[in-house]
Amino acid sequence: MKKNKMINTATCDARNVTEESLIGFENITINSALLIVGKRSKELLNKYHVAMNAATVVELPDDHEITVRSINGKGEIGPDADGSGILLVVNGMVTIADGSQDAVRSYYRILINGKAVMPKSYEGSFSNIQVNGKTEYYPDGATILKGNTEIDDLFVTRASNTLYFSFGDIFFLDTGIDAERMCAKGLRFSAKRIVIAESLVSRLIPLFDEEAEIVRVPDGTKLIDDDVELQQKTVKKYGVKLCVCGDVTIKDAEPLSSLEYLFVDGTVKIFKGLEDAFSMIESVYDNMKIIDPELGYITDLPAAKIGPMIFKKYPKGVQVEDCGTVSLSKELNAEDIMEKLRIVDCGVVSCTEEQEEAVNMIADDVGIIKVSPQDQEDENNGTVDGMIGVFFGKMKDTQVINAADYKM
Repeated sequence: MKKNKMINTATCDARNVTEESLIGFENITINSALLIVGKRSKELLNKYHVAMNAATVVELPDDHEITVRSINGKGEIGPDADGSGILLVVNGMVTIADGSQDAVRSYYRILINGKAVMPKSYEGSFSNIQVNGKTEYYPDGATILKGNTEIDDLFVTRASNTLYFSFGDIFFLDTGIDAERMCAKGLRFSAKRIVIAESLVSRLIPLFDEEAEIVRVPDGTKLIDDDVELQQKTVKKYGVKLCVCGDVTIKDAEPLSSLEYLFVDGTVKIFKGLEDAFSMIESVYDNMKIIDPELGYITDLPAAKIGPMIFKKYPKGVQVEDCGTVSLSKELNAEDIMEKLRIVDCGVVSCTEEQEEAVNMIADDVGIIKVSPQDQEDENNGTVDGMIGVFFGKMKDTQVINAADYKM
């Protein structure tokens, strides 16, 4: 009996496929973000039982030698790049440096699955670029800073360009910064948002892009570029005026009572009962989430299994957030699910037919609710590994190839 073949890949180069490589399989399935073919190979694939599921199909000429190069992650195209005879495939982000127009045009074609970053004047300039995702632009001539950059005297001393740009925030919190030297060097800054100490505003405002959002914070505010749990040691280390790039978790009243100012570029997660104390503090934040300490919280897991034991530990209930797959044990009845479970922002929820109606009532922003018969839930034990095991068990006569890039 002939086997089947399944190819799961980001880029599948099928230009050199042969009849001998196809004839030995009953069915061939290609699942690919990008499928590359030539005229000859396309005719050959259509001749046999080949199912092609591709987001993008590129046909390259048979009479030209085109080399396929891939970038998986982050990459850059600079002025010295030579793309002659190259199809560049980017799965991630590529930054096009200022002065690289000729380098970009030298490529046969550039396919970007993700994000392209380029100077503003390059918008609409390239016919050989296809972006499946997002394109962002920065000011011409600017040096790109990492997101959430704080400018201090050391930065000013080392600055060799005059224009600096960030897709994140730029912070000016050091009130002792040499503003006169910044002006003398002709430094300018552009960002979507600039966070600045109050006493620096009048001196530095001429250096900022007029389209930037300006956020004033009290003098003495310190930057924490990470998620943080507010504790007494946090206040002792950074002070009573905080600027946090990330989420802030507040469990205790004591460190909260010490704060005078809090800026949060993220979510404030505060324990129930501390809301009134928090309202007394001058604060700026994107989102707030009230945490009930008597609830169980399961967050940011690739796969989560929910069974009766977790409800014994948290009798008041459980909230599951931002998980890839959530599997419910068959032992959970609809009443327990309705009363004690909340599922928010998860990809797939696997449950039995008897649980489906209850899951629909308590799920919010869930991608797929996967319903399985009770006996099937037993078979795969409700876990990702179990479901994959059943899947591949049924595919024992299938050759499976998983690769970032694959040549047929």
